[in-house]
Amino acid sequence: MDNSNKPELRAYVGATGSGKGVSVREWLASAKASRMLVWDPLGEYSDLVKTRTEKLEDVARGVKAKTFAIAFYPGPDVDTYAKKFALFCRIAFAAGNLVLMVEELADVTSPSFAPMPWKQCTKKGRHVGLRIVAATQRPADIDKHFLGGCTYIRCFTLRFPEDRKAMAGAMSVPVADIAELLTIEEGKTVTLNWIERDFRTGKTTKGSKRMG
Repeated sequence: MDNSNKPELRAYVGATGSGKGVSVREWLASAKASRMLVWDPLGEYSDLVKTRTEKLEDVARGVKAKTFAIAFYPGPDVDTYAKKFALFCRIAFAAGNLVLMVEELADVTSPSFAPMPWKQCTKKGRHVGLRIVAATQRPADIDKHFLGGCTYIRCFTLRFPEDRKAMAGAMSVPVADIAELLTIEEGKTVTLNWIERDFRTGKTTKGSKRMG
């Protein structure tokens, strides 16, 4: 196990249309990863990868290459996700030295449960060179240990009080700071607002971006 790698666990949180997908894409582009796996239940990241597949066998074969960018679509039946996600994470950990992106973490974890291979990735992944990025619309419904271990969190508009409370606790900010995050639409222009915390520097900052 390599102890020289610093942990990198990033969370992007917000209601649909609030901007988390835009930010995830920006970070993935800046990361310039030559090896990447994406858990992609909505098929949103096909344009960022070289291979899109519905077969875990393809993922297992693909990670044997020196470089790869693979999006795995687990299908429409959420009831099958648990077993597929566990195997997906097992493949990622075994491959090592890659960016692991998970879209909608609330589909496959809960505050009191996370598959062991996912725990292995989040708790020991740095030793095998994993950089982990996860996104969700409902932070109150995801693996609380992942949120507690994040090195960076960016939070956008949240509409449910329990989600706002969860993020206020995870980021050590007042609930009011989370509640004031709005996604503002004016004609064809959308303004995204967020608050982010870098746990390595201890800095919490606010940001916004106009689109359209």
